[in-house]
Amino acid sequence: MSRILLIFLAITLACSVAEANTLQTFDAICKQTIDKSFCNGILAKATSPSMKDLLKVTVTEAEIRSADTYSFIFSMILINGGSEASLKKCLETYTIVNASFTNAVSLFNYEQYAEIIPHMDEVSYAVGICKTDFKVPGYNINPMIKKNRETNVLAAMEKIIGHMLSS
Repeated sequence: MSRILLIFLAITLACSVAEANTLQTFDAICKQTIDKSFCNGILAKATSPSMKDLLKVTVTEAEIRSADTYSFIFSMILINGGSEASLKKCLETYTIVNASFTNAVSLFNYEQYAEIIPHMDEVSYAVGICKTDFKVPGYNINPMIKKNRETNVLAAMEKIIGHMLSS
């Protein structure tokens, strides 16, 4: 009986150490972004704490979210009759963002992690062009503010993890 208890305690200790290491890894990445909570939420979707798995989750999530944002902007243009210049600029911006995030997925699949980093610089630059000075019907606060912020966090995460993997 004491042997079983000892084995159980050893397993519990090993799991606790692994969880602490995972949390330290998440913290090391997320403290470098502008939204630590959002970053941690993305990384929590990983199936393992390996850098490769963390990058996979990040590039996948970024591609999905940028496509959703593009669709959202396109819908707003249709609703507004295409009259809002800022919306059109955001649509152009997210065309660039989508291409960069899609390229990042391909580069990840070919294990070219360092090559992802310049694409994330493009994302950060492009998101700065998408101004949020327009009204969105049904929203008190322009949802593009949050979407742009999340896009910037995802780009930062890809750069940080890409650096960690390629060094």
